[in-house]
Amino acid sequence: MTTLGWGFQQISRSSCDNYFQGITCNCTYENSTVCHVTRLELSSREYLTGQINATALTSLDYLEKIDLSNNQLHGSIPVTMGSLSSLYYIDLSTNFLNGSIPPSLGNLPSLEYLYLSRNFLNGSIPSSLGNLPSLEYLILNYNMLSGQIPPELGNLSNLRLLALGFNELSGQLPPELGRLGSLGYLELGSNNLSGELPGNYSNFSSDQLVFFSVSGNRLTGQIPRFIANWTGLYFLSLCGNDFEGELPLEKILNLPILEYLFVSDVRSSGFPFPKNASMKEIRYLMIRNCSISGEIPPYIGDWSSLKYLDLSFNNLTGRIPDSMKNLNLTKMFLTRNMLSGTLPPWLPHKIEDKADLSYNDFEIPNDGPKKGEGKLNISEPNRNSILDLKNKCRGKPKYNSLYINCGGGETVVDGKVFEADSATLNYHLAGRKNWAYSCSGDFGSKTYDSSDYIKNVDCGVCDSAATQFNTPTRLCPLSLTYYGFCLFKGNYTVKLYFAETVYQTDEDYSNLGKRVFDVYIQGQRELKDFNIKEMAGGTNKAWTANFTAHVGDDHLLTIHFFWAGKGSFQVPGISYSSTAALSLNGPLVSGISVTANFKVGTGLSPSQIAGITAGSVFAPLLLLAFMWKMGWLRKSELDELTIEVQGKPFTLKQIIDATRKFSPKMEIGRGRFGIVYKAELPNKV
Repeated sequence: MTTLGWGFQQISRSSCDNYFQGITCNCTYENSTVCHVTRLELSSREYLTGQINATALTSLDYLEKIDLSNNQLHGSIPVTMGSLSSLYYIDLSTNFLNGSIPPSLGNLPSLEYLYLSRNFLNGSIPSSLGNLPSLEYLILNYNMLSGQIPPELGNLSNLRLLALGFNELSGQLPPELGRLGSLGYLELGSNNLSGELPGNYSNFSSDQLVFFSVSGNRLTGQIPRFIANWTGLYFLSLCGNDFEGELPLEKILNLPILEYLFVSDVRSSGFPFPKNASMKEIRYLMIRNCSISGEIPPYIGDWSSLKYLDLSFNNLTGRIPDSMKNLNLTKMFLTRNMLSGTLPPWLPHKIEDKADLSYNDFEIPNDGPKKGEGKLNISEPNRNSILDLKNKCRGKPKYNSLYINCGGGETVVDGKVFEADSATLNYHLAGRKNWAYSCSGDFGSKTYDSSDYIKNVDCGVCDSAATQFNTPTRLCPLSLTYYGFCLFKGNYTVKLYFAETVYQTDEDYSNLGKRVFDVYIQGQRELKDFNIKEMAGGTNKAWTANFTAHVGDDHLLTIHFFWAGKGSFQVPGISYSSTAALSLNGPLVSGISVTANFKVGTGLSPSQIAGITAGSVFAPLLLLAFMWKMGWLRKSELDELTIEVQGKPFTLKQIIDATRKFSPKMEIGRGRFGIVYKAELPNKV
């Protein structure tokens, strides 16, 4: 007890009286003259910050139950715990234990409950755990366990609950688990599992299996139709895998008592909702990025229990059905579809917390909801917003570079001024209108909201390279897109700066988090299943990547970061007191540098008196000067059109003024490219 951190009086015979401080004894031995400790129930004791004394533990031969959960214990699980043959209950969850799970725990014939979740245990799951004939609950989630799931776990004929999620498990799902006839709860999400769902999982009892989650893995193939035979399901999560093909929605959307359904990122050629569906108990429904086409079915409005609806990143068309006014939703996401029509006036009154309808084609009537009303993101941006900004260039580019300090203030790195990016909105257009970002999604936790789009972190332990950008950084729950406008046509080097500065501490278990997302540049996926922590070799370490991107005639550069559901996936709306920080998933980026691989203009002397050659080198300038002489340019356009010299932009008006309207008095020579003028340009800082 002293080693655990016990600070009370010495344990004695009297400690067995009146359930002293969580100690239970049996004093019926040897004619009630001898007591043996049978239970240690010491959960949620703030003062227990020590370790489990392996030597002293061996003397508790009669111990039946040990509960040390929700403390701050460290060290490893003693191998000697496997010699306590009377144990039926072990709960060491929510501590800071490390090391491996002792294979000796497989020697406990009476063990029914083994709770080791929310620690920092590593290594593989011992196959010896498959030798526990009485085991009913095996909970090992939220650790750092690796390797494959032992097929021997299929021998646990009495197992009711198996939770292995939020680890580093890999390999294929063992078909042997299909033999678990008593299983009611299977949680395998947020690992690195691959392959297809084994066909014999159809053997799971249709009325006993109530919870099934494989979200955040790398499973492939089609989602099997036998899932619809699990009629006792109340929770089903298939998000963030590499499934493909049409979803068996006509079956799944008719499961009678299903309350939670999460499906995302299924590769498909497209399919509509079924004609009929009945989900009277459904509360949380996510079918995201699955290429669903057609209209939103009116029957969704009949699901009176529905509180959370996410149909974003699909190909839905038509209007929001009027039947949905019968719902009282907490959150709704219809982002990035092709929905249209007049926005219903009842909508703001039916959303309690948040709704995102951006990237659609809704019309907002004069008396309809305004931007931001009722926490609605309606039109920032819509499907035409970026097109309108792009068209404002009107074929007249201004810039050959772009530098953004994502999430932070203006800063200078390697002699380049990185613009500030400190808004906490879903959509923000920079003051110079040379770039914008859009952010969509939801952290799924009441603990975190849009204020966490920028994460201010203490980077005292960051490496020197990371401190340039990473206090703070830009974080987005699902989809983060940066747009660069009015860039000259040509090839650019895009340099992206990253550091994992959010999933970094043990105290809130965020160090267990896996941030996995994709990176697209100009629509081309450049990074798939990108994990900052893995690439950088740990937290608070900078990692950069260079890419070549071509900007075409539209003068637009698009950099898109997208979370496809892999890695850490916390179920929206469910409270996670000890692991809430893992809700802060999604793309995280520190800085963006875009530099042209070509030159626009030529250099100047230190006094910035230069010869401007009105020939083929400066053909665009010559053309613009000619257009000015002919009176074809408006006065306002003289201040808009720019040419960049030594990394500094000058407007056409400044150049005209600097050459005194291309006066013959400023002529300093003639060459094979034409007339050379002297230009006294303003000295810009």
